[in-house]
Amino acid sequence: MGATKRRHSLSTRILAVFLGVILLILLSITVVFNILVNRYVSQTATAQLSAVVASHTPSGTVNAGTGTEIPDITGTVPGAFNIRPAVFMLDPAYVATTPGNATHAEQAAAQAIAAWMKAEAMPLGNADNLVVGSDDGSFYVSIRAAATGPRYLVFYVDVTGIVNFAGSVNLLLTVIMLAAVVAAVVATVLITRRLTRPLADLTGFARRIGAGDFTPSTVQFHDQEFAALAESMNHAAAQLESYDKDQKTFFQNASHELRTPLMSITCYAEGIACGLMDPGQASTTILAETTRLTGMVEDLLSVSRIDAITSQTTLAVCDAGAALAAAVDEQRWMAEERGVAVALTGADAPAMLMGDDKTLHRAFSNLMSNAVRYARTRIDVTLERRDAEVVVTVADDGPGIGPADLPHVFERFYKGTGGDHGIGLAIVKSVADQHGGWVEATSGEPGARFRMGLPLGEAVS
Repeated sequence: MGATKRRHSLSTRILAVFLGVILLILLSITVVFNILVNRYVSQTATAQLSAVVASHTPSGTVNAGTGTEIPDITGTVPGAFNIRPAVFMLDPAYVATTPGNATHAEQAAAQAIAAWMKAEAMPLGNADNLVVGSDDGSFYVSIRAAATGPRYLVFYVDVTGIVNFAGSVNLLLTVIMLAAVVAAVVATVLITRRLTRPLADLTGFARRIGAGDFTPSTVQFHDQEFAALAESMNHAAAQLESYDKDQKTFFQNASHELRTPLMSITCYAEGIACGLMDPGQASTTILAETTRLTGMVEDLLSVSRIDAITSQTTLAVCDAGAALAAAVDEQRWMAEERGVAVALTGADAPAMLMGDDKTLHRAFSNLMSNAVRYARTRIDVTLERRDAEVVVTVADDGPGIGPADLPHVFERFYKGTGGDHGIGLAIVKSVADQHGGWVEATSGEPGARFRMGLPLGEAVS
């Protein structure tokens, strides 16, 4: 047996989703921002260095502006973020010499670059676009050998300000991320509290239903989905309550009515055994009561499978006319005992359809037994073939169906005036649904009329 899957609370799942989305978005923004900044800084700095190196190649003459061989690049147009390139002289001992007009910041930058190159044991020679990163700043550097002596001109662009700006933005994004996490936690608590309270109410309602308490829930929900769910559960509770009451009533009535045929059978059997009754007459009564008892037992068994009647049968080609004729013949002797004539028309020719012989026979037999129960003198049974269906009609000349009973005659456990068990016509309705057909009941003067339509041939799905 596999391990039980670990369950998580609704708040944990919502918080995980919120945090995942927020962190993914902010991390994506941070990564993209840093990539774009680094790329932009690199492209801008290298472009400036390339331009200034190309236009100020070492000449070997003393520059009048700086007083040394260091070229004067103070007139260079500044680049992005107002960054100007600068230059200083470097000897083989990594000693930096700045121009006489160098600012304090340029002097500090020259010393920082020289110290980094010495610490890294950087071999001196022509080099382009070196990235120098130290505690004193960040620089892009290009090196050219001076025209005289073993000295080198170091051209550089100071990008410390841009790097610091990017760091400040990253810090701000981190603060925003932390604030978003706090906001997600607060939002999760508020949302889950709004969700779990209705869910707890509905869970309690479901448990009450499971315990047999079908009292409707009176809790008012503000969310449309919860309100719809509560309404559906109230409707289900009402149906279960009605079903529970009807089922209990049915079994009480059925158990009471089972005693009558059993007592009759017992009395007549004892009468035969004691020689007090005519065996022929007694056996007729016993046979009738046995048939009645068998029908009642079959109805009881049908209660447990009436909802699954469609899934429990296999449809095949069958003759509705033959099934109807067999059901009529089965009920004819009982009708004749009561002085009721039965007329069958239209069943002599085959009426082939996709169906189940047993359930069709049961439905037709239930219609016939219902008609026999109420008919005074006559029952007319007809089978009509139409374009795509066959229609079976069973009509009697009895008292008919009362207006209050007519809408409910096909409901299970509904027992009308003079009814037996309240399930025979419900089985008829289920069989009609099983075959993709329909059934209806009408009441006229005189008697009741039941019509059942069944699709012919491949019309059944």
